[in-house]
Amino acid sequence: MHSTPKAPPPVCSLFEQLPGCWGCKDINSNFVYVNQNFVDLVGVSSHHDLIGKTNFDIPAPLTACAEVFQQQDQTVMTSGKNMQVLNIHPYPDGEWHAHIFTKMPWYSESGELIGVIFHGQAINEFAALEVGQWICRAIGSSKKDLTIGKETKPHPPLSPRESEVLFLHMYGKKPQFIANALGVSVKTIENHFANLRLKLGVKTKTDLMDKALELGVGSAIPSSLLRHQLSVVLSS
Repeated sequence: MHSTPKAPPPVCSLFEQLPGCWGCKDINSNFVYVNQNFVDLVGVSSHHDLIGKTNFDIPAPLTACAEVFQQQDQTVMTSGKNMQVLNIHPYPDGEWHAHIFTKMPWYSESGELIGVIFHGQAINEFAALEVGQWICRAIGSSKKDLTIGKETKPHPPLSPRESEVLFLHMYGKKPQFIANALGVSVKTIENHFANLRLKLGVKTKTDLMDKALELGVGSAIPSSLLRHQLSVVLSS
């Protein structure tokens, strides 16, 4: 029977000094420690409000993805590998925020697995954000022309929904997942894929991804997507 590990004081102090949201959970996904940035993000008074609790206990509407968060924790601990997750959620401050969260196995000094350490980096939702480096890592692309801030080649304008579908497709998400995430039918998503292939001049979904990388499109998070609650694994 594993007991809840105590985060050593140096680790807690380090979490408070580092930028972004930091914290750790035990093997049952109970919070062991979270820094002030995470406290402010989820809308609780102090880290003491979360210690020993799970994602099911944090303020709504984040609890809607609590089970998904815990499944991600278990995958990280089982695989022993880091995981990058794109999280888009409404928060208690009344605003929607997007973060890239990295989850990694947490080991004791003796090498025993005792939980998960997580770090969240906020994404600027107002700028034209490029996350091509994450996409390349997620889909295993070796193309070198996808870089942050690169000048894109001309292409037919995409509708907001087409941009959302392409963005999620670039992360390797299947039509069923995209349909569930966007709250529409799979047939509707397939229609969007048909329009995307037509606009970008390709015949298959694989060619669509390659063409999007070539044109430098699809790596910017569509502003319209920042109103859909998502927790999408980018790489693991």
